[in-house]
Amino acid sequence: MTGLEPQRLLFRACPPALWPYARFDVAGTEHIPSSGPAILAGNHRSYFDVPAIIQMMRATRRTGHILAKRELFELPVIGPLAHALGGIPVDRAGGGTGSLDAATRSLEAGEVVVLLPQGTIPRGERFYEPVLTGRTGVARLAAATGAPVVPFGIWGSEVVWPRRSRLPRMHTLAHPPTVRVRVGAPVELTGDSPVADTARIMAAVADLLPPQAREARTPTAEEVERATPRRSGRGPAG
Repeated sequence: MTGLEPQRLLFRACPPALWPYARFDVAGTEHIPSSGPAILAGNHRSYFDVPAIIQMMRATRRTGHILAKRELFELPVIGPLAHALGGIPVDRAGGGTGSLDAATRSLEAGEVVVLLPQGTIPRGERFYEPVLTGRTGVARLAAATGAPVVPFGIWGSEVVWPRRSRLPRMHTLAHPPTVRVRVGAPVELTGDSPVADTARIMAAVADLLPPQAREARTPTAEEVERATPRRSGRGPAG
């Protein structure tokens, strides 16, 4: 894994102006512990979530490791950034056991670990479902290490880089969309059930999103298409 001191250099080298086709609105980072282990758990809306996470971490004095599916690390630009974030690729075909072991070691060393419990960006109509669901890895890590789980919610990254697109929308310099990141207080977990604790974590993440994110509605055909990955093989299918 990448050394963490160089990661601070990366953060300093990645101010918001590095992405002039987007704006970042980050708040609540005071909830991230200033020292000791912590698990940051958030939702997954776009490949542009990685720059949003960088801005979130940049607002703190912490460094950490991000766990994400292996395919994300293979993307141009975003992949190297994920590696520079101390990235831990998750091999879902192998059950992700190795990545969770690596995350456990990082937490036991007093470090921060960032996870996206949904595992992948929801596709098509599922992208618009108001109830977030996730895998139990975060809850199991918390139970095994005692590390607090700090939720964060990302909104608007999908406007910068829709699931349908092979690259970010970089033509919006005149009116760049805003990517909103909100960090909440640590989630109270029981440790009795990974499934129940996962539901608590995902509910806390959803509470950090704008009200419209929690409203059930039927997306338009255009919205469904925008949230559906291409299958041409020329870009990230996710």
